[in-house]
Amino acid sequence: MAEPITVLTAVTAVATVLKIVDSLTGQWDRFWKKRSEQEPDRPHSVTTEQPQPDTIVVKRYGTPVETITAADLAKLDVNSHKLIEALEKSMQRQYDLWTKVYPTRDVSPDPVVNAQVDQRLEDILGKMCADLGRLFAYLDSIGKYLNDHYSHARYLCSEVEQKVKG
Repeated sequence: MAEPITVLTAVTAVATVLKIVDSLTGQWDRFWKKRSEQEPDRPHSVTTEQPQPDTIVVKRYGTPVETITAADLAKLDVNSHKLIEALEKSMQRQYDLWTKVYPTRDVSPDPVVNAQVDQRLEDILGKMCADLGRLFAYLDSIGKYLNDHYSHARYLCSEVEQKVKG
């Protein structure tokens, strides 16, 4: 059994990653599909909230569809909690980079510069998707399957992975 503070930190780490995904899925979609920034985002069907420090609620169109609690994450060992925290920190670093690089997308009159920005964004997205995949694998291992709930993000990540594999 993990120490309570480690479990709560892991819950917050999971919530942070899911909130990052919630906030970036529209940008990921526009970037990957080469769509314009002027195209409006569709409303997110899935969102994540952390109403209490020990609880994450995943909602689809405002209706709770999954709850992840500290008790759920307590099923994992301490090293798993540390890995979840490391994945969250990595995801946060990539999020910070994304938010700096993304606004420079397609703003240069030089197509080579735009291609370099696109490559950088693709690299960042690839790292975020890898971290997200690892986190989903851990959640799957405790019976918290978010496949249906985050299917669009998973689909985009699978497209990125296929491109990387060539």
